[in-house]
Amino acid sequence: MRLTEAERRLLDGIEGERLTDLLKRLVQANSENPTGTERAVAEIVAAELEAAGLRVERQPVERDRFNVIAGLEGSRPERLLFNGHMDTVPAGDLGLWTDDPWAAAVRDGKLFGLGSADMKAGVAAMIEAIRALSLSGASFERGLLFTAVVDEEVGFKGTKALLAEGKLANCEMACVSEPTGLRIGNRLKGALEFSARTSGRSAHTGIAFAGDNAIYKMGRYLEELRRYNDALKERADDADLRYPTVNVGKVSGGVGVTLVPDRCELEFDRQVLPGETMEAAEREIRELTEAFSRREGLDVELILRQKFDNWSVADSEAVVRGLAGALRDLHGAEPEYAGFNGYAEVELLAAAGIPSVLYGPGTLDTAHAPNEFVPLDEALAAAKAYALWAYRFMTAAV
Repeated sequence: MRLTEAERRLLDGIEGERLTDLLKRLVQANSENPTGTERAVAEIVAAELEAAGLRVERQPVERDRFNVIAGLEGSRPERLLFNGHMDTVPAGDLGLWTDDPWAAAVRDGKLFGLGSADMKAGVAAMIEAIRALSLSGASFERGLLFTAVVDEEVGFKGTKALLAEGKLANCEMACVSEPTGLRIGNRLKGALEFSARTSGRSAHTGIAFAGDNAIYKMGRYLEELRRYNDALKERADDADLRYPTVNVGKVSGGVGVTLVPDRCELEFDRQVLPGETMEAAEREIRELTEAFSRREGLDVELILRQKFDNWSVADSEAVVRGLAGALRDLHGAEPEYAGFNGYAEVELLAAAGIPSVLYGPGTLDTAHAPNEFVPLDEALAAAKAYALWAYRFMTAAV
């Protein structure tokens, strides 16, 4: 399908300079989570949408934290959802950054800064697309809903609030602007996050033989997890997601060298690929732990702390076909597809019955790391893709 004259005019209305200016302001507004708040970013987002002529709702989620919701109405109730998060991870060691994490420095066609890729560039691109749609003068059959949410990096509280309060009613499909390198994200790992504890008996180190060292017990369990992790490599060979893994991220126990530790705790996760089931993966961990405890004659207390479902969407779904068609006509080539190696709210939307995709500028290779950056040409390309896809969804005769 070739671009129509109306579509060309729409795309001409998307301006790279204005998009870059908005992205700079979003990056310069600190929204670290859990140490900060998204309020400064949310106010910028709300002001931009209001300036484009949209009515904006600020949905309270927690004290001083709110989602920003705005939309373009169609003559019918059905809507396309654009979703992006406003928080970032903490900056970490500032000494590892070449520039201040909130400077939004631009060099060699890239904008550097905390959250630039994950995912303030995606949010800015969606806003620029919505502005162009709002000012296009087109008559829409179906609507568009945009939600900028809080707390994606910790507990998904923003998107959970949208669902709990029925804010996403009539959304037929959705896009989450995670950094996919402009590939269509169509599959996602799930994760099971566990804590484990071993107990022993404290004693003075001078009579350590009278104690029972909980850390030694945990060391044996750690080795069991390592062997299980190595065996998982044979399960799959996905080009992007590779294979399932177990990662031990934290071990703690004891109070000092003069005491035998009476307790040791660890935290670990099991990554679950599409094609596996969350239930089977959890059962494997529990059976491994029970068998180890029986064999070694000790008790490992295992707790499932939280889980994130794995997810995939078929190429035949309308949400994939719509975005793929827009990309094909914009670039004259078949779009690329990718698995996403991170958590994303797309699985919450899919579980709520909203078929969804991931698509956005930047990559996870630079996200959550010092000197995070996003190529500005990718941000502009994403804005055009969002605009064209939404325009076709909104103007199509139903």
